[in-house]
Amino acid sequence: MGILYLRGQEPQYWRPSPPSADHRFVLGTPADPRHMVGRNPLVVIGMNPSHASDTEADTTVNRVIQASLDLNHSSWSMLNLYPERSSKPADLGVFDPALSTQNCDEIQAFLRLGQVNEVLGAWGDLKHRTLRLAKLDVLAMLKSIGVRVYYYGTLTEKGNPRHPNPRGTDWDLGGSKTYLH
Repeated sequence: MGILYLRGQEPQYWRPSPPSADHRFVLGTPADPRHMVGRNPLVVIGMNPSHASDTEADTTVNRVIQASLDLNHSSWSMLNLYPERSSKPADLGVFDPALSTQNCDEIQAFLRLGQVNEVLGAWGDLKHRTLRLAKLDVLAMLKSIGVRVYYYGTLTEKGNPRHPNPRGTDWDLGGSKTYLH
């Protein structure tokens, strides 16, 4: 059996629906993104999806869930720079512009329905070219719709918001929000 979601925090919304073994665009607790309007959702953009699905969590998503609880958010949602599933980013395929565009379209629709105007960046340094190209697409899309990216703590040496599951350290969620650019 895989990793369980934190009790009471099982996702109620996912895209695509039904779930795909190959990719994931959105995973989170509001059954409908419109339920986020006027509330305090934690919407996180990570690197790429690993194992987490509608029925099974992974360490990264459970850290996002715990952060949403610790920071008193009303719900949690996990988005990614690139939707291809891989527990090892080094194993990602060649960048697919059509898949990246579809990811951006899904993220944009989700954020607009929820009237979300800021997201927590949490992707860490991107060693794979596919992720670096996808980051450009996602950041351009977010800018075009007026959604700001913030982080807590410090950026990596390469200027990226830290991943929720950093090697050898805890995810620093202390201090105040700082916005990218």
